[in-house]
Amino acid sequence: MTTVVDARDAYLAARQQVTQTRLALGRAIMEARAQNVEQWEIAEKLDLTREQVRRYQDEYEKFIGKKPAGTRHRSRS
Repeated sequence: MTTVVDARDAYLAARQQVTQTRLALGRAIMEARAQNVEQWEIAEKLDLTREQVRRYQDEYEKFIGKKPAGTRHRSRS
């Protein structure tokens, strides 16, 4: 049974590491955007879509309280 508990603990630690790494990516994207780097440029460099780049930044902004949870991006008019 110890092996099961150890495996679960490793799994939970890995999930936490993924979350922290994803937030670090969102922070880096936000900082690049603050320096006027376009989303498409970041997306191209990371081999992501522009929407994925937006979501990483959005997740970080919600984490730090810059944007309330549940807030969606602004639509263009």
